[in-house]
Amino acid sequence: MSTNWANSISLTQMRIFLGKLFIHPIVLSMINSALLILAYSSLKETWFSSDNWTHHIHFAIELWEGYGTIILSFGIVLEERHSLKKIIGIPSPEGAVDEICHDYGVIFVVLGMLIELLAWLIKIPNEVLNTENIEAFFIHSAALLAVFVVLLQFVFQYRLLAAKFMKKQF
Repeated sequence: MSTNWANSISLTQMRIFLGKLFIHPIVLSMINSALLILAYSSLKETWFSSDNWTHHIHFAIELWEGYGTIILSFGIVLEERHSLKKIIGIPSPEGAVDEICHDYGVIFVVLGMLIELLAWLIKIPNEVLNTENIEAFFIHSAALLAVFVVLLQFVFQYRLLAAKFMKKQF
């Protein structure tokens, strides 16, 4: 009589498996690659959109606010990778990988927050902070910060994979 495989796996084993999967350097690298595609699409939409500015500014505010939130969230996961491994019960022999994730995680948290802030500055009523006629400055500043984030993501991905597979530290 065959048993259901789901019944044979304990909750602890599943937790450890999912934990190992989602904080593995390859998976983090894949998520990073997806975020690079998101950044490309966001930059393309901001700088090469043919819509009228009134519609475009509201779209761009939502776009950069969301992008900033996603980068900030990714940064938190990277920053706390070592803690997540500890909570899940995974041994931590990857000191170099954890250090790289922590360092870049902190940077992504700060830059994601700044991108969000630039988008939110436009949302504040003009009676409080007059951003009339300078919305483009804030949107393009957010986009330039995103370009910086993209460059850091390439360096992060290289350093992450080098630390995991080539056992090099940079």
